[in-house]
Parts: sequence; structure tokens; C-alpha cells
Amino acid sequence: MRLSADRINKKSPYWVIQLDELTFRFVTRNGIIYRVGFYKDQYFLGSRAYHFFIANDSEANPPKDSDVFKVITCVLEEFFRQDASVMLYICDPYDHREAIRDSLYKRWFNSYPHNSRLTLEAAEINFDNYIVYTGMILRNDHPEYDELLNAYREFVKRASSLYQVQPK
Repeated sequence: MRLSADRINKKSPYWVIQLDELTFRFVTRNGIIYRVGFYKDQYFLGSRAYHFFIANDSEANPPKDSDVFKVITCVLEEFFRQDASVMLYICDPYDHREAIRDSLYKRWFNSYPHNSRLTLEAAEINFDNYIVYTGMILRNDHPEYDELLNAYREFVKRASSLYQVQPK
């Protein structure tokens, strides 16, 4: 899979630079540097899915900027332009803001004008009073739609017994 910065930049409010096939960088008007992209899932669905990430590469706390949300939407639209796209996310707990991150994914999905083409299956996995927020987004016309949705749901049911997770 290869995503196109040219297509992203046609709609993006910030200029996006492509770092590799699946990773991009952009700088906001406030000088905040972000990396966004995808990496192949190695465990849950193998090569059939990609994990999405957003990284603030600046030392500073970013001020609110609705254009960051727009850039993310452009990147995700480019990803879902691919026929057999499955996106997984896990909300990073490093600063105890994982629930906020999860709500941002849900807000993006619910405000996305073409969300009727996609399915968001979100879950909270409880590891002995420690919650991991995760989700899967896939196209409704994905050829393995039912199989992938069932696999994700089964994974969520069994995850807390499969892994030992320690809060940071």
C-alpha cells in the first residue's frame, strides 16, 4: 500500500510531507510538528490491517487547532481510498489521556461526512482496573467485512486473558 501526499495536499490546510509509503509530517501555524501514518499490524490481523498513529514531535503542548483535525481527515480519507483498508487504533496511555484520545477518534468518525461508508467498532478492554481503549475502522464494502468484524470482537472478548498489561 502506498498513500499519496499529492492527493492529501489537495485538501489539507497544512502542507504534508511524505516520509515513507505510509507516514507524513506537517507543521502547524503554531510551529507544532506532527507525524501521522500507519504501520502494518503484525499480530491481530497480520497484513490485512494497519495501526494508525499521531505523534507530536514538538516539545511544546499544542494549542487547540481545528486544522490538525482536518489534516488527519485528509490522511484517513487517503487511507480508506484503498480497497481493502482496515485501520486499528490503540489509545496511548503514557499521559493518562487515553479516554480523551478515544473520544477524539469517535468524534472524528461521527463528524466525518462519509462515515456511512465505514464501520467503527470501538472497545474498552479491562486489564484488572486498567482500561485499554481500542478500535477498528473498516470500509462497509470490504470483501472480508463480516470475518474481520467477528475476529475483532472475539479478540476483544479474549484480550484481557491473553496479555499482561501494566499501567505506566
